[in-house]
Amino acid sequence: IQQVLKAGEAAVQVMALLDRANTTTYGHPEIAEVDLGVRQRPGILISGHDLKDMEELLQQTAGTGIDVYTHGEMLPAHYYPALNKHEHFVGNYGNSWWLQDVEFARFNGPIVMTTNCLVPPKAAYRDRVFTTGHVGFAGVKHIPDRAPGGQKDFSAVIELARQCPPPEQLETGKIVGGFAHNQVLALADKVVAAVKSGAIRKF
Repeated sequence: IQQVLKAGEAAVQVMALLDRANTTTYGHPEIAEVDLGVRQRPGILISGHDLKDMEELLQQTAGTGIDVYTHGEMLPAHYYPALNKHEHFVGNYGNSWWLQDVEFARFNGPIVMTTNCLVPPKAAYRDRVFTTGHVGFAGVKHIPDRAPGGQKDFSAVIELARQCPPPEQLETGKIVGGFAHNQVLALADKVVAAVKSGAIRKF
């Protein structure tokens, strides 16, 4: 039991370190609406958890006429103020990892996989998939790690995006998120009042 408690304590400390790293770099997440539709411009789809990759991709695509969409676990990037400020960071595309084979084919542009699951790519879109970090797959292009003090080079992704048609629309509407601990605590008085009034009856 003591060893389990010790492991749990370490996990909490690591999460606190990760949270501090993200929030001091990109700001505390804020409530925001994320568009689920598409624009009529070429796009790049980025999936995973690596916010540094996200930041560098947004910086390198600024002013290129290419839009950037999140997929899967990268959705929360929209709620960090330093990332959400980019006008070409336009929305979220697709659903869970198990629909990649259908949705990646319909995205039409390049897909960057950072830290999450990659389903074996189908021939219909394999040549548009790029991996980076710890993700890799035989026959798929890999973006090398950044040199100390430098950035990853997404130029091959950007060049491919310029040659691709816009994404095919999967759905419309918006999804609301950004309810991280700092944002929830800022609204604590409203939440408590809503519980007391009966407006919120269940969590």
